[in-house]
Amino acid sequence: MSELRAIIISGPTATGKSRLAIDVALWLKEKGIPTEIISADSAQVYRYMDIGTDKLLPEERKGVRHHLIDVVDPDQQFDAMKFRSLALKEIERICAEGGIPITVGGTGFWIRVLLYGLFPGPARNPAIRAELKELAKEKGRHYLHKLLSEIDPESARRIHPNDIQRLIRALEVYRLTGKPLSEHFQKQKPSCSFNALHLALNLDRHLLYQKINQRVDKMMEKGFLDEVKRLREMGYGPELESQKIIGYRQLHSYLDGKLSLEKAIHEIKKQTRHYARRQIIWLRGEENVRWFNPEKEREKIFATIEKFIEEGKI
Repeated sequence: MSELRAIIISGPTATGKSRLAIDVALWLKEKGIPTEIISADSAQVYRYMDIGTDKLLPEERKGVRHHLIDVVDPDQQFDAMKFRSLALKEIERICAEGGIPITVGGTGFWIRVLLYGLFPGPARNPAIRAELKELAKEKGRHYLHKLLSEIDPESARRIHPNDIQRLIRALEVYRLTGKPLSEHFQKQKPSCSFNALHLALNLDRHLLYQKINQRVDKMMEKGFLDEVKRLREMGYGPELESQKIIGYRQLHSYLDGKLSLEKAIHEIKKQTRHYARRQIIWLRGEENVRWFNPEKEREKIFATIEKFIEEGKI
């Protein structure tokens, strides 16, 4: 096993991952173990998108250094492999300094890529990609999602209909290999690049949905709509992939006169609940994940981390 070690805190949205990570970091520092937090959130990489991605304010980070937040502008690309490269660099540095890094976020695919890399799939095919993009323009993204559901229902459950890049890649892999993407992942031998304690947080469903709804209301009170207006003024419009993230997409639709504000907020809550379900489904399919209820099992979480520190493994 590699000498590299890291704690990973994942789980569906609104389960308190970021704040637990801060608490764990401060607890480790009390023990004399240096640590820093690496974000595994595919929305928080974008600058100027603070309220809708629920970024912690600088003062809420309590002096704990954070990485991979505010990395690119909203019109720039950032993918799982870029995340892996930058995250591993920080993990290696922190471990070399005698610390234990904490990776926290709900983007399950990024965490998988961080742990295991990507399977050596076929190279991108420009002709197939152009054809699929044209199909998406003509018939909509949901049509691509329907096609994927027919050939690879497992991947379709995990990929949102609006995630055009991953939809195209999944369909492209099937076209080029004759096998669904999920089958390729199943055949990929799990070989973690470092010793990881992977904790996943979850709450009772009713409470989780209640927290999601409350969080959306709080975002609106903080000025989420004004944030989207500012993004538009800066030239970051609804056509960008970053602006198709849940919350931003609906508020752009409101500003374009396609939805009432009441309907937009309702859709944000509904789509966020659906997203939380997909996050849970994804994590349940992952290897070596330890599930905890953060409100009922806080002491157990810290005891598990302490055992990881002492033994280097669970």
